[in-house]
Amino acid sequence: MARPVATNRAGIRKLLEAKLLAVTQKLTMEADARLKLASPVDDGEFRAAWTAQSPTKPYEKGIVGNNTEYAVPLANGHSPQAPAGWIENELTAVVKGN
Repeated sequence: MARPVATNRAGIRKLLEAKLLAVTQKLTMEADARLKLASPVDDGEFRAAWTAQSPTKPYEKGIVGNNTEYAVPLANGHSPQAPAGWIENELTAVVKGN
């Protein structure tokens, strides 16, 4: 006997949402790892200050951040170890799977 359409749709939606959540969690953690590795290092404080908050529900965003007082200058290329745009380049690589 065939299942009602609503049940099939609900099941498909649940599977898609689970996959979306898994992919978003993976991308968040990959972004965190890549940003840590690409961070310019003087004393290690900036690299150690990266934090990641992985989503817990479908459609939530993952958050990766660094709240050191010099994060913005470093993101804008203040260090010769990391040119301007290095954060965007790392995030683009994560999304592309490079």
